[in-house]
Amino acid sequence: MRLGVDVGRATTVAVLVEPGGHPVAHAVVDSVPGLADCLRAVLAALPEDRIGEVDAVGLTTDLERGPLRLRPVAVLRISPPCHPALGPLAGWPERVARAVGPLGRVVRGGSALTGRPLAPLDRAAVTDFARRAAGEGVTAFAVAAAGALTRPDPELAAAEAIADAVPGAEITLSHEIGRSGLRERENTAVLNAALQPWAVRLTGTAERALRAGGVRAPLHLARNTGGLVSTAYFRRYPILATASTAASAARGAALAAGAERAVVVDAGAAEFRCVSVTEGEVERSDAGPGLGGVDLELDRIRADVLPRADLAQDGAEQVAALVAGVQQRAPGGVLLAAGGGPWLVPVRSPDPVAAIAAAAYGAARSEIVAEVDQVAVAGGSAELDRLLGLAGDQALARAVAAGAAPDTARIAFATHTPISYLPEGVHRIRARALGSPTGLPS
Repeated sequence: MRLGVDVGRATTVAVLVEPGGHPVAHAVVDSVPGLADCLRAVLAALPEDRIGEVDAVGLTTDLERGPLRLRPVAVLRISPPCHPALGPLAGWPERVARAVGPLGRVVRGGSALTGRPLAPLDRAAVTDFARRAAGEGVTAFAVAAAGALTRPDPELAAAEAIADAVPGAEITLSHEIGRSGLRERENTAVLNAALQPWAVRLTGTAERALRAGGVRAPLHLARNTGGLVSTAYFRRYPILATASTAASAARGAALAAGAERAVVVDAGAAEFRCVSVTEGEVERSDAGPGLGGVDLELDRIRADVLPRADLAQDGAEQVAALVAGVQQRAPGGVLLAAGGGPWLVPVRSPDPVAAIAAAAYGAARSEIVAEVDQVAVAGGSAELDRLLGLAGDQALARAVAAGAAPDTARIAFATHTPISYLPEGVHRIRARALGSPTGLPS
């Protein structure tokens, strides 16, 4: 049996789901400031005799609902020299940049997107920077190299030099989580490194509260775009799961309704979010301002948002206009409601409890998801097929590392797209793998 929990600003919701997707119990309690207290209260409201049957837990909650808690990070960019206005942390909101700190350096190295080396890595400069950062008490590093999605070797070599100079350093490599744009990929790596202590605290708090409530099953965190990852994976890559509620709610509402195509209005405590779902996948958006107002290059859902503070006295017409915009992108989608405040949503859920529990249900029903996004140079179709196979293998390995039971891991897709502005043979390769969460026997 799966347990899904949605810790929101106004309410905390839990749902117990049998294999096959049938919900057998749910609980809704008012949220309080502490995560542990929210979890303990909602577990106490579930049937005590069913808690012991849980073999996997999916938790969804949004970091964006609270203040950012970031640690200082030393930022190393491997690329040709640039103007200071384009250096590390350039363009960041002042408050966020101040929290992460001023330590940044550009060293020679990296490659073009075609894989052509731009310069040998200046390993001595990397070592010097690492020691200077450690001398200032900073042992978290974010490393981003030009062309790293095609040729990650400079990032790997820099990580080795940093680890030699600063034993125990925590290092985030941009090619493991970002896409082709250097600055946005660098920003993503920096925020990931800055969030890791928060991720450790959150998972530790949640696991202790679950144990106190009688749940012995492993905890998983919902990803921003849907799916789950293990606590260990989340602690290493927290940027993947900082704002997961909207995706969980949209997928949960669609799954509960048995809808292959849907437009879901998620009525949260602070805003209405409208998203579309097609064959279980929430619509995604490209790079742009993300967590903390920083430009990121990381998949996220595309949500049309209407803050409750902007509502007129009635508000129904504004919500209807919000929905109409999304329906134009997803014609034929079944209109569904999730969350609270259904009196403003232009659809009536046949089961209001199911709407409130949509995000928790989506977390409970999700599988482990892992993705690979690379740029590769292929000399012909045979080479391209080989690279696609390698990307699929990497996605499978990441899925298992993210908590999928090995015997359930499978490739969802492995695709390629020629990059039109680069020479022939350069492709963007994407692969996704899925698997069931590893659980403990009931």
